[in-house]
Formats: sequence, structure tokens, C-alpha cells
Amino acid sequence: MLDLTTLMLVLALTTATAVICLLVAAALNPRVPAIRFWAIGLTVVVLGALLQSARAVIPLWISAAVITQGYFLLWWGARCHRLGHGAGGFWQVTGALLVCQSTVFYFLQDSLRFSIITHSAIVIAVAALMIGEVVRVRRSQRTLTYAWCGIWLMHGALYFRRLLLYSFDPLYASVTTFEQGEAVEALNYLEGIVFIYAFTMICIMFLLRSLQDELKTQAMHDPLTLLYNRRAFEQAARQRLEDNRHSGEHGVLLLLDLDEFKAVNDNHGHAAGDTVLARFAEVLRNAAREQDLTCRFGGEEFLLMLSNCDMAQARQLAERIREVWEQQTIQAGEPVITSTVSIGFAPVPADTMLSLHELVERADQALYQAKQQGRNRCCSWPLLEADMQH
Repeated sequence: MLDLTTLMLVLALTTATAVICLLVAAALNPRVPAIRFWAIGLTVVVLGALLQSARAVIPLWISAAVITQGYFLLWWGARCHRLGHGAGGFWQVTGALLVCQSTVFYFLQDSLRFSIITHSAIVIAVAALMIGEVVRVRRSQRTLTYAWCGIWLMHGALYFRRLLLYSFDPLYASVTTFEQGEAVEALNYLEGIVFIYAFTMICIMFLLRSLQDELKTQAMHDPLTLLYNRRAFEQAARQRLEDNRHSGEHGVLLLLDLDEFKAVNDNHGHAAGDTVLARFAEVLRNAAREQDLTCRFGGEEFLLMLSNCDMAQARQLAERIREVWEQQTIQAGEPVITSTVSIGFAPVPADTMLSLHELVERADQALYQAKQQGRNRCCSWPLLEADMQH
């Protein structure tokens, strides 16, 4: 069997190869912070492995602190992956962790056994954190999640075995060199080589999946408002109509149009107009429920499909949207911009055989009535007596 120093060097070379792959991926995708932290974490692990192979001249507590710090950087990358963006407080957290673990390993430097037990416990804790971060990701990545959990469970299990042996086996109770624990250490290094390759491949696959999700989001959402674009809405709404026929749920379709929006563009510029559209989209998102569909239908027109909702509830929601928007002030240069919205809405019975286009036409007729009555109001189809009295 290869000696421990050779295995350490092989592991360092393996990790260095993985680092190069991840660094290239991070450089090509700077907007994905997780891959950057995974690359940096493995780089630190490589450094720690090299320092450990030179344990004859460099104290082991230094390499132990470096390697475990690399594990914490890997965890931070998993945290960024779960959040979908960079996580705040990086320097404070990693700085505190570095100081704490360096202090612990320094005071344990005279006891290789307890240093190994502490190092193993840290790796087990990080493995649990890595699994916990990924299983909490909302995006559907079941196969990758299983693979990720599998390699970290295997990695944690080997270090748990190591911890138990050094804690309770009399053969390892008085070790003073790694060579005396070669049977345990050799297996962990061999597993480490496999683990690094598997970890790197899964990281790259997570990156590819994230890029696919981003492309899908771009294809389905309006880039300014982040609401469904027209094509995606029509696809989702047709499926919703089909689901409602089976479930017996009623719904309501709202068509919303910002009043005199052309004047905003003419008087304040298109950049100000974009700010107004984005702000209204935010108001619309806040008013909608999780099961509702929101869409930028075109220009200054928006659609909101409500599920499991009757006309009275829809009118209350429409009035709330209208009132909230009327009170908004948008700072986009001078002067401050205010705006109003007209809303037309039509029922979507559970047993309706009308097409989505026909339902939009009904909501549009109600919207036209709201415009005719002076704007900044809500009208329903068919028109109610309350609408006719405005």
C-alpha cells in the first residue's frame, strides 16, 4: 500500500485538478457565487494537504486549521447555493471560525489523538451542514440532491469511524504520528480522492442546472417587471383553466391598465416609465397570492388570474390594488410621479368552455367601461348596477 505521505500528495494533486476545473467554471460564471466559494474552499484544502505532507517541518496544528477552514468555505458555498446569491457576513463568520479552530488546534498540538478527534468532529459537522443546505433548496434538483447527500454521508461516515477509533480503540489511544494510525488514515485519504472528484462533478452539474433555471426564467418572465411574459402566462393560464374544470374551483381574471401612461413617457422619459412599470409590478406581486398568476400582458397592461375566488373577493382585491397604487409616489427625477390604474375583471366559472382569449376579451370590455367612466376605477363583466352609476 502507498505510504501516507504519497497518499497526501496524490490527494493534493487530485484536489488541485478539481480546483482548476472549478476556478475555470467560476471565472466563466461570476454571477454564481457558490461555485467560487467551492473553488476557493478546495484551494484551501489543497494548501492544507501540502502543509500536512510537510509535517516534519511545519506544525500539524497549522495544516489542521487550514484544512478545516477549507471545509467551512465549502459550506459557505452551499449556503450561497441555497440562497441563490451571495450570503452576507462572510468575513465576520469565517474570521471567527478561523480564530476559534486555530486556537483549539494550537492547544491540542501536543496530543495528535485529540487533534484528530477534533478534526474529525469538524468534518462530520460540516458534512451535516452541507447536506442540510442542499436539501433546503426549493428548486427541484432531486437527483443531484441525492448524489450530493450520498457523497457527504459517505465522507462523514468515514470520519465518524475515524473519530470512534481514536476515541475508544486502545490501539489508537497513544498514537503520536500519522504512521501509527496508517490503517485508518490510508482509507480516509483514498476515500478523499474519490470524494473530491465526485464533489467537483456534482458542483459543476449544480452550476449547469442553475444556468438552465436562469435561462428558463428569462424565457418565461418579462425582464423589467419579472412577471410572467405573455407566452408563459397563456401556457400557465390554460393549464389552470383545465385544473379548475377538474377541481370545480371558480376564478376571476383581472385586466389592469395604467392610466395615461404615455404621458409619463412623454413628460419624464422612458427610464421613468420603466420605473413606474416595475413599481406597479411590485404592488401587483404583493397583492397576489401564491396560487395566482401575474403577467405583464403588454406595454402598460397587466393580467392577474385569481384561483378559488368569487367576484366579490375579486372586487375587494381590485379596489385594494387601485387604492394602494393611487397612493404610490415614484421618485424618478423631478417632479415626483404619481399614477392611477383602471381595472376590468371577468368571472372564470369552473365549468367554463370559454377560451383564455374570450375571457380576456370580457375583462377588456369591463376595462373599457372603467376608462369611459373616468379612469382610476374597477368595473366587472357583466357590468353591475354599481358600475353603471359612476
